Amino acid sequence: MITPGRLDLVAQRWTPFVYVIDFEGLDFTGATFALQARLYRDAPGDPLISLTNAAANAQGISVSVSTAEGVPTSHVQIRVNETTLEDLPLGAAGPGQDVKLAQDLHITGGGFPKTRWLEGDLTIRAGATQ
Repeated sequence: MITPGRLDLVAQRWTPFVYVIDFEGLDFTGATFALQARLYRDAPGDPLISLTNAAANAQGISVSVSTAEGVPTSHVQIRVNETTLEDLPLGAAGPGQDVKLAQDLHITGGGFPKTRWLEGDLTIRAGATQ
């Protein structure tokens, strides 16, 4: 069993969110990815954001693999479109306040069963320029 790493992410409302994570020594070619964000851990119902495998410039999770000196590195890109962030609820604090969600990333592949690799907060920062 792998203990998930802690990764807190911050996305800006009114812009797309793109974040790349490098997994050194792992080849996730052909892996299945899933990331969900909810108001809190184990919140019932549909997630506010749900990402799965996608092409590199589309909303979702994509992977590319490079090898240096025989060691693979999987470059996992998380992308959330601007429209998805704009459509999220403003949260209990109301307009002008940041929204904090819970998120985690599951990966199935690379020689591992379905595993939660990362978990943490996803903060949606309020903005002025739309």
